[in-house]
Amino acid sequence: MRLLDRYLIREWLVPFLICLAGFMVLWVAFDLINALDEFAGLGAAEIARYYWVTLPGNFFVVVPVALLLSLMYAINQHSRHHEFIAIRNAGVGMFRMSAPYLLVGVLLSAGLYWSNEKWLPSGLREGDIIKTARAGGEENALGPEWIADVKFRNDEARRSWQIQEYNRATGEMRSAGNNPIIISWKWDDEQPKREIMAVRGIWENGGWTFHQVRDYKPTEGFPEAHAITWHETLRLGEFDETPAQIEGELKIAPLFDKRAHKRWSVSLAEIDSYRRIHPNIAPEKKAILNAQYQARLAEPLTCFIVVLIAIPFAAPSGRRNAAVGVAAGIIACLAFFMVQQFAMAVGGQLSPHLAAWTPHALFGGISAWQITRVR
Repeated sequence: MRLLDRYLIREWLVPFLICLAGFMVLWVAFDLINALDEFAGLGAAEIARYYWVTLPGNFFVVVPVALLLSLMYAINQHSRHHEFIAIRNAGVGMFRMSAPYLLVGVLLSAGLYWSNEKWLPSGLREGDIIKTARAGGEENALGPEWIADVKFRNDEARRSWQIQEYNRATGEMRSAGNNPIIISWKWDDEQPKREIMAVRGIWENGGWTFHQVRDYKPTEGFPEAHAITWHETLRLGEFDETPAQIEGELKIAPLFDKRAHKRWSVSLAEIDSYRRIHPNIAPEKKAILNAQYQARLAEPLTCFIVVLIAIPFAAPSGRRNAAVGVAAGIIACLAFFMVQQFAMAVGGQLSPHLAAWTPHALFGGISAWQITRVR
C-alpha cells in the first residue's frame, strides 16, 4: 500500500470509529430506555452481555451511516485544504485516488456479510435466552434456553418431530411428564409408518442418539402390525436433521405472517436449509423466501454503494459551500435506503433479483459516473 493510501485511510479511520462508537452508544441507550422493564431482575453484567451478543443486529444501519458521515467529513477536509488538487496535479486519477475508500467499502461489506451469517443468528438466540432468563422476576421453570412443545417437519425425508422440551443452545430434547418425544416417518407412500418414542435425545458426533426408546417398527409381511422394541440407547444415523435446521424452522416459520420487505434475522444458510427440507413449499412462501434471500445477499454491499455515493459529493473543490455537498450526499444515501425498502415492498415477491439488486446497480452506476466527472 502506498504512502498516499495509508494517509487517506488514517485520516478517515478516526472519524469513522468516533461515529461508529457514538451511534452504537445512542442506539443501545435508546433501546435500553424503551425495554428497561424487560430487563427486570437482570444484573448489569447480564444486560451488558445481552447488548454485546446482539450488537450485529444494529450493524446493518449503524455501519453504513457511520461510514457515510466519516467519509463526507474526511474527503471534505482534504478538499478544503486543496490536497486533492495537489494529488490530481501529481498525475493521480480520481478513481486511483478513491481506491483506498473503495477498498474500505469492500472490506466493510465483507465484514457485514460475515456478521450477518456467523454472528447475528447465534447472537440473537443467545440474547433471547438472556432476556427470557427470568419471567416476571422469577426463574423460568424450564430454564432460559429451553422451549416447550416444538413441532418440526422434514418434508424431504417425510419425517415429523414432536418435541416436548427443546434446548435451543445445545439441541438436547426431552420428554415432559408422560409425554415422550415422538418421531414418525415413512420412506414412501407405499410403506407403513414407523414411529419411535423417546425420553431424551442428544445431538452428538454429527448424529442423534435417543435414550429409553420404544420403537414401533412395521413387521415385515405384516405392515399393519407394529412390533414394539425397547432400546435403552438408539443411534439413528439416517436422521440428517440438525439442531441448526430445527432452529431455522423455529425462526423462519412464524415470519411468513409478516411483510416480505421486513428484515429477517436469519442467515442465508438457514434459508437454504429451510428450502431443502421443504421442497414443496407453497408458492407464496417460496416467493417470500426468495425475496429475503436476495435481500440478504445484497444488504452487505450497502457499504460499498455508500462509498460510491459519498465520494463525488464530498470531493469537488471550488467555491461551493462544503455543507451543500455534505447535505446532498446524505440526501442521496437516504434516497438509496428508501428505494431499497420500496423495491422490496413492491417487487420483492414478484422479481426478487430485480428488487434486491436494482437499487445497488442504479445508485452505484450513477455514482461511479459522477466520480469520473469530478474536477
